[in-house]
Amino acid sequence: MNWLPALSLVIASYVLGGVSAGYWLVRWRTGGDVREQGSGATGATNVGRVLGAKGFVLTLLFDVGKAALAVLAARHFELGKLTEHACALAVLAGHVWPVQLRFRGGKGVAPLLGAWLVLQPLALLPVAAFTALAWLWTRRFVHAGLTGLCLLPTCAVIFGDGALELVSATLALLILGWAHRDVIGFRSRAQAPRGEPR
Repeated sequence: MNWLPALSLVIASYVLGGVSAGYWLVRWRTGGDVREQGSGATGATNVGRVLGAKGFVLTLLFDVGKAALAVLAARHFELGKLTEHACALAVLAGHVWPVQLRFRGGKGVAPLLGAWLVLQPLALLPVAAFTALAWLWTRRFVHAGLTGLCLLPTCAVIFGDGALELVSATLALLILGWAHRDVIGFRSRAQAPRGEPR
C-alpha cells in the first residue's frame, strides 16, 4: 500500500468530520451557539431542540453522509480495508473533537452509523433490532441506542473478517462512550458543563 495517499485521506476524513452542520445551521438561523443549549453537543438531537424537526433531519443527514463519504472515498481509491476503517474512525473523531470548534463537537452516533452503513451494513441490523427492544423497555432513546451499539463489535466479527472489524468497532464504541460519559455516569453532576442537563 502507498501510505501517503492513505494518510492524506485519513487526515482529510478528520477535517471532514469536524465540519459541523448543526453548529453552523444554528449559528446561521439564530446567531447562537448550539453548544450552549440542551446537551451541549452539535449533533442532530440537540439541533432539533433548537430548530425543530427540520434542523434535526438536515443535521442527521449531513452527519451520516459525511462519514459515509469518507469511507466511500477510501474504497473508491482502493486504499484497502485498513484505510477504510481508519477513515471511519478519523471522521468520527473529527465530529466529536473538531479542532475548529476547540474540540467540542457532537456525540458521534450519526457519523458512526454513516461509516458502518458503508463498512458493514449487515452488522447494524442486530444493533437496530436490539435498540428497538431496549427503547420499548426503557422509553429512553439515547440509552437504548447506546445499549444497542454495544453489540457492534460482536456483530462486526460475525459479519466481517475478524480482527480489523473487532478493533475498529471497539475503538468507535470507546469514542462514543467518552462522548456520552455524562449520560452513562462517567462524569459527576457537578462536572457537567453549563447548559447541559444535570
